[in-house]
Amino acid sequence: MSGKAGILRLGVAFPLVLLVLTTVYFAAAFDIRAQFTPEGEMGPQHIPMLVSGLMYAALLTVLVQELRRPATLADTDEHADLLRPALVVVATAAYIWLFRPLGYALSTALFVTSLFVVFRFQTGRPVRMALSVVAVVAAFYGLFSGIFGVRLPTLIEGLL
Repeated sequence: MSGKAGILRLGVAFPLVLLVLTTVYFAAAFDIRAQFTPEGEMGPQHIPMLVSGLMYAALLTVLVQELRRPATLADTDEHADLLRPALVVVATAAYIWLFRPLGYALSTALFVTSLFVVFRFQTGRPVRMALSVVAVVAAFYGLFSGIFGVRLPTLIEGLL
């Protein structure tokens, strides 16, 4: 495969598209204004900025790994590369749809579990996978609820 075809393969093109979308998302965060947050303090616009920063780091890591990886015959089968991104989009849509009715803890646990399965993280070790899911849910709960003071929905609220 030529060098040009290697750069245009889906494993590089898709992260580049996501970088553009992340930049749009990051720029939109500057338009968010907090009604009651004093100037200079953490407000609602900082959460999308934090997520964008994490997304930039993750996408740059993927791009570097993808560009260092030698092109193989598997790269010619572009449809096989579309399955994981499609599953992530479906999982994210389900997470958004289930977030309020199921509450933060349960919906986030299901979302993280689905991402772990899609990316085959600890799938052969169910106990480790469960502990990892609990750790991720707890870490983000601590971040958003404890540090940023965001009130997260609970399952009880979704049932009422």
